[in-house]
Amino acid sequence: MRCGAPHRPAGSAAGDGKMAALLAGFTRASCRFHAARPALVAAAAALPLRCPAAPLGPPRPLSFSAAELVRAAPGPLRPYLHLMRLHQPAGTWLLYLPCTWSIGLAAEPGCLPDWHMLALFGAGAVLMRGAGCTINDLWDRDYDKQVARTAGRPLAAGEISTFQSFVFLGGQLSLALCVLLCLNYYSIILGAASLSLVVTYPLMKRITYWPQLVLGLTFNWGALLGWSAIHGSCDWSVCLPLYFSGVMWTLVYDTIYAHQIYTLDIDKPEDCWKKFASNRTVGVLLFVGIVLGNLWKRKNSETVEEPLESR
Repeated sequence: MRCGAPHRPAGSAAGDGKMAALLAGFTRASCRFHAARPALVAAAAALPLRCPAAPLGPPRPLSFSAAELVRAAPGPLRPYLHLMRLHQPAGTWLLYLPCTWSIGLAAEPGCLPDWHMLALFGAGAVLMRGAGCTINDLWDRDYDKQVARTAGRPLAAGEISTFQSFVFLGGQLSLALCVLLCLNYYSIILGAASLSLVVTYPLMKRITYWPQLVLGLTFNWGALLGWSAIHGSCDWSVCLPLYFSGVMWTLVYDTIYAHQIYTLDIDKPEDCWKKFASNRTVGVLLFVGIVLGNLWKRKNSETVEEPLESR
């Protein structure tokens, strides 16, 4: 050992060798990475870009509207629900309300309307309105394809076939017949007579400028049928004025609708519902007035009979 040289431990040389080997390994890895970098960049560019997920909007409120129920229905069932216009309940209300007026007027003084009859006629209104819309689309399937407003209807769009529509129509009419058979014989015959109007109404648009008159005759048939379902026959002094008043009402709202249709958003059933909501409101108010007036009759009759009994 040379004099004056510092003393180094025996393991120091081995440690320096390991450090040098480690540095050499990092250097080789860095060189390999830089050599492979162009290939990695090219491979990354070839990969499809992944779009970021769209931000979630606010949760949709729970809704039990007819349009939402149809949207939530199974896919194979949805074209049939659209065919019967279940997503647009305004027409069902306008068919049902004349029935409620007649049933309300037929109730005994001081009594509420027959709720069983109201429920039966409600089911019948849904079925017959659906059958009427199906018949309308069968008649007009070739014309509907040429009109933007109606081209999306299931039959015109080819979502269901003509044969399937006929089968569906038969099912609706069969269920409607079951409802009709719950009534008396007079009402069964009277109700069956309305089928001729239901079938021929769509053709009136081709031969007259007043199809809404035939629509009024069809939609207000319940003004006759409701009374006969309660009493077994029609009191024409009551039923005919009610019927023709309903026909005039239909003439008014359907003529207004014919002008509003150019502002209708065909992709939003809610828009159609808003334009017809006032008609439903008028009809419901009239029904409530009939019920309250019938309850008031009892009170008036009691005040008249009381002095007579005290004599």
